Amino acid sequence: MNWFTSKGEFKELSQDELGKLEASQLGAYHSAKSENDKAKAEAMFKKLSEESVKSAEEVKELKKAVADQAELIDGFKTKENKETFVNEVSKFIEENHDKIKSIQSAGTGLIEYTSKVVGTVTNANGTNPDGIPDIVGTQLAPPSNIGLRDNWVDSLTSTVATNLTAYPYTETLPKDGDYAFLAEEEIKPEIDFEWKTRYAEPVKIAAWIKLSTEVTQDVTSIQSIAQDLLRKKHDLKRQEGILFGTGINNQPTGATVYGRTFVAGAMALGVTNPNIMDVVNACITDIYTTHNYEDEMSYMPSLVVMNPTDFYLQFVAVKNADGNPLYPTASLFNQVNIGGITIRPERDIPVGKIFVADMSKYNTTNYIGYSVKIGYVNDDFIKNRFVILGESRFHAFVKELDKQAFIYDDIATIKTAITAP
Repeated sequence: MNWFTSKGEFKELSQDELGKLEASQLGAYHSAKSENDKAKAEAMFKKLSEESVKSAEEVKELKKAVADQAELIDGFKTKENKETFVNEVSKFIEENHDKIKSIQSAGTGLIEYTSKVVGTVTNANGTNPDGIPDIVGTQLAPPSNIGLRDNWVDSLTSTVATNLTAYPYTETLPKDGDYAFLAEEEIKPEIDFEWKTRYAEPVKIAAWIKLSTEVTQDVTSIQSIAQDLLRKKHDLKRQEGILFGTGINNQPTGATVYGRTFVAGAMALGVTNPNIMDVVNACITDIYTTHNYEDEMSYMPSLVVMNPTDFYLQFVAVKNADGNPLYPTASLFNQVNIGGITIRPERDIPVGKIFVADMSKYNTTNYIGYSVKIGYVNDDFIKNRFVILGESRFHAFVKELDKQAFIYDDIATIKTAITAP
């Protein structure tokens, strides 16, 4: 930045202007000002040497001129610093009076004055040397645990205990025949049933982090942070599998993949101006009334999940005719319970989709519970490095007959199907 005018005059900045400068600019400003002040003093002494210095009266006038000059020097604003500067220059003139006169008589010569007055200490006086160690930052501000979401879906599933790799389950269902009302001596009807055994295979999720021995010694709680990250990421990956797993490439089949499309049945075109709760209740009714065989126990959906944007538009922002919230218990990004149904936002659900389910029909196991192992890979030992490994194996499945308990469809499609013409 240029501190001089086109005429070579130094630009004096106000306190407000100085306050807007960065530390490096402020330092440059004071440096340029110091050089300018020195040049002024040298010019003044040169002028004095060219004039006749004949008496003590002239020395007195010279001292006054120096005192006046001190008023202009930004570095001597305090009374103490100004008086110190004036006294120092006055002493210099008295001690060098004869030399100044001889320079004037000879018509040539130079005498230099260097101020020894202590200047004001500002932020510009402090600098950082090059090559500050990277560890200094974490020493002053140790890292904290990574803020990850919680796993909420596990608590809604049915957890089955097992130590079997292939988890068997057998479904029993009626086959033929039924009871009948009979007259005297009529032949009684026969009924029978059948069962089918199926198997669920376990899936595995795992990840690891490699650390050096030195980083665990130098950075506070770094190993604890690494283990916390491993566990939370494990739980989130498990939740992702339970909700969205494809069922291929060693993934479990997720609840949304089991989910079927909505079937309006007798509800088709039966609702005037339906809102989101009409959509939700239509899905619940569909699940409740759909069965695999006559007299089957009905499914009881308890969970509705949608994208946070849909949750806001359909619940939080909706007003009644008086301008009051239509669903006052619904708050932004928090689940709401309406009529015994939990409706919650989940950002992994695409915008426009809705998932309705009886999650008790989704079964999980902890075949090999989450475990942490610490060890070495290849030449890690001699390089002071080690691996922290987190993994688990579990089953995640829905029995064949229970697949009716899950709906995953578009909100707009369901609303259209139930809207009265």
